[in-house]
Amino acid sequence: MSETFGAGVYDTQSVDKATSYRDRGIERARRKYPPTVTAGAPGTAIIGGYVEEKERDSALQGRKKYETYSNMLANVSIVAAGVRYFLNLVAKPGWKFEPPENGGPQGERYAEMLADMTTDMMTPWRRVVRRAAMYRFYGFSIQEWTAKRREDGSLGLEDIAPRPQQTIEKWDSDAEGKLLGVLQRSPQDYSEIYLPRQKLIYVVDDSLNDSPEGLGLFRHVAESCRRLKRFEQLEGYGFESDLRGIPLARAPLAELDQAVRNGDMSEAQKAAILQPLKTFMESHIRNPKLGLLLDSMTYETQDEAQRPSNAKQWDMELLKAASSTQAEIARTVDRLNREIARVLGVEQLLLGDNGVGSFAMAKEKSHNFALIIDSTLHELAEAFASDYVTRIFELNGWDMKLRPTVKTDKLQYRSVEEVTTSLEQMARAGAVLAPDDPAISEVRDLMGLTRPIEITSDMDAALGSNERDDG
Repeated sequence: MSETFGAGVYDTQSVDKATSYRDRGIERARRKYPPTVTAGAPGTAIIGGYVEEKERDSALQGRKKYETYSNMLANVSIVAAGVRYFLNLVAKPGWKFEPPENGGPQGERYAEMLADMTTDMMTPWRRVVRRAAMYRFYGFSIQEWTAKRREDGSLGLEDIAPRPQQTIEKWDSDAEGKLLGVLQRSPQDYSEIYLPRQKLIYVVDDSLNDSPEGLGLFRHVAESCRRLKRFEQLEGYGFESDLRGIPLARAPLAELDQAVRNGDMSEAQKAAILQPLKTFMESHIRNPKLGLLLDSMTYETQDEAQRPSNAKQWDMELLKAASSTQAEIARTVDRLNREIARVLGVEQLLLGDNGVGSFAMAKEKSHNFALIIDSTLHELAEAFASDYVTRIFELNGWDMKLRPTVKTDKLQYRSVEEVTTSLEQMARAGAVLAPDDPAISEVRDLMGLTRPIEITSDMDAALGSNERDDG
């Protein structure tokens, strides 16, 4: 049996047979891969340890892109300001390790030990956090930890040291895309160093792709930074080639030369006459002592009437020019700065520079930026939970069920006046604070005051004994 479709004739039995074969193949594949087996493959190919890139821009390919990013970070002011602003805020919140609910005293002890280990390293913990947070800009960040034996016999961390992005040359992963390790090209002797995944604090921004290198914000602003540098260069060229304001002097040079030839004056006398004009042109910056007195004689016609003209024989003025494109270039530079700041999430840094903006707008943008910080901290907490907490438990052979939860304080600005006003309103409503309420200590911290000394039972007994002796 056959049917006609358009201009062709198709055998429907052959089509049904092919469909049947295909359905049977799908059915066999369905039986081959149970739910516990991974069937798909990652979307990023890694060949010989090198990530296959689709990037067309040569300046953003391979390790060259990290040189481009570093150049942007060092030479584009809005990028430098935005990154440092972000990192300073990321390092501000405190970190804590909360034991599991059913962990008991042992769980609390492990949590305290992990917190103590963060203060017992060569590199301060806040610097480790700042370096890890660079994944948001470069796409990934890698740090290597080194263990040490502590005084209590447990294994802690000697240090967590950075491994710069531009030194990571190859990626070792399995067929499912799981990272097993990386090969670093040593800047010291150019040798290859294998870093196993178990020794790494590895954070990656894989929201837009599944490459182990991730895709950071620097890639999104690279083209804008390139155009910004070009327009700033054009702005400099325009300023250097702008003739406005250049001194222009006029003198009857032909008559002076003729007078020298006729013997009416010497070359030295001619130079002395022209010297005031030359001095003015060389030091024309405005100051109270700068002035010039010139002859008001004008040129005369060469006919019998000898009529005077409007052109003065001696004159000094500044060059004037028509309108230029400097204003348009300045607006383009400002627009590109705002585009970059918007991508980095720090647009609030530019509010008010042109007289536009409001407190409500600034507050809203700052609030959104704080949410970005909190989101980054949450991702870092997950990374430290798996690459720090889990590794310490494995090294010491501790029970994994007693692993604490890694948390950070929320990034928020708290006004002392707002807090005290809220507490006052709560007191008026009947929720009066007790003298030892923790909220009082929190307010003292906000005001920069020391906390009151906690009176223990032993101290109270000692004070009572002193009072009896005095009596």
